[in-house]
Amino acid sequence: MSTPLPEKEAQQFRRFILDNVPVAMVTMDADLKITCFNRRAETLTGYTTEEALGRPCHEILNSSLCESDCPLQTVRDLGESATGIEAELINRHGEHIPVRIGTAAIENQEGDFIGYLEVIEDISREKALLRERNNFLFMVAHDMKSPLIAMQGLMERLRAHHGEMNEAKIDTYFQTIIDAGAQLENRIREFLEYSRQSTDNITLNMTDIDLAVLLDQLIRRHASRAAEKKIVIRTNHNFSGLIKGDGKQLQRVFENLLDNAIKFVQEKGEIDITTKKNGDEVMVEVRDNGPGIAADDLPYIFDAFHKGKESKGHGLGLAGAKAIVREHQGRIEVKSSPAQGTRFIVSLSIT
Repeated sequence: MSTPLPEKEAQQFRRFILDNVPVAMVTMDADLKITCFNRRAETLTGYTTEEALGRPCHEILNSSLCESDCPLQTVRDLGESATGIEAELINRHGEHIPVRIGTAAIENQEGDFIGYLEVIEDISREKALLRERNNFLFMVAHDMKSPLIAMQGLMERLRAHHGEMNEAKIDTYFQTIIDAGAQLENRIREFLEYSRQSTDNITLNMTDIDLAVLLDQLIRRHASRAAEKKIVIRTNHNFSGLIKGDGKQLQRVFENLLDNAIKFVQEKGEIDITTKKNGDEVMVEVRDNGPGIAADDLPYIFDAFHKGKESKGHGLGLAGAKAIVREHQGRIEVKSSPAQGTRFIVSLSIT
């Protein structure tokens, strides 16, 4: 017969299990104030355990169901557990995260109700994969099919009527075929690059990085492209220290943001790049005064293969940029509205 663990060791063991389950687990008392908050809940909400304990659950677990259809009402009113409830949680950074919620009542040894348990699973990757699958099917059906049809049609015309065409006409047909082939090659290259990022873990070579130097080098490399459109690029470095990161990978992130800004900003536009310290993080903002991003597209801008309704699309660059920032334990967010420009904010840990 096994000997029970001493109470202190038993508590440590329970805490170890709680902190290592792959879902957020939160308990509340009968007044809906938080009494337990595991490590995954900290990651999901952005709040520490110390900040969450004793707070009303709606202040920390702010979801789309809080005001109209709180899942804990089912437990309180009907005494029934609930599972598989999908909602959108808004964390302390303002990020909207799709989640799947399960709830249950907590009872003491006498069977009396004393509180609630809520289990919250982050399903953002699951939802993103579904959207990316649909985006990919659209890309195959449209973006890849269109150049293939154009190439096929022109080659058939050349085979049937080349004897009736002058040299200039033939050259035009061949150039159009070459351009369509290049478009198709670009799509395939983008897909292969994303597949590599999706199936391989991004290996980071962490070193001391001077962000101001890295950003200034990128600006110099893009100066000629910006000059062609008479775009003004301004910098304001309010952070002058070093951070730990992979310089090559972070360069890809900021190069993509700057490249998109130059691509979408109109002639004589403006781009501002700023760095500033925010607690134990450094924030890098790339702001432009371009046409902005439609509200319907904004939630999906980091999805692979997403193509905006009113733009040329952002390719796979932003999906890759988000993956790199995530590997650095950082965040990337976008704020935009039509005709008001766009702001991309990257937050990275200083240490």
